[in-house]
Amino acid sequence: GGSSAVSINAKFSFPQEIESGPVEQTFDVSNCAPARLGLPDGVKAIKPKGGDYSYSGMHDHGTLPKPKEGGEIALLINIAKEAQKNSDALLTRIIKEEKSAGRERISKDGSHKKKAKVDK
Repeated sequence: GGSSAVSINAKFSFPQEIESGPVEQTFDVSNCAPARLGLPDGVKAIKPKGGDYSYSGMHDHGTLPKPKEGGEIALLINIAKEAQKNSDALLTRIIKEEKSAGRERISKDGSHKKKAKVDK
């Protein structure tokens, strides 16, 4: 509980019209808990695979000390993760809606161009 000055305010404005106007999302202590920085209780420290930069409890020369849990840095880490997850979901939804609607885009000179088809 308590209050914290740590927050992220994400505001998205889009060139096409959205009924509600710009989309604004705020992530703070009211809707995000601090991230767990160390390993969960009972999880053994193991050397991470190459390219894995998450906390594993180990490094090349042995075990790492447990990180301090809680606090504003842990809160900021989770707030950033939640902001990214929600903005990704919003943008993915808009892309899918545009794709399914087959909307045309208007170029800067006013001529209409169909949205480029992306092959997967």
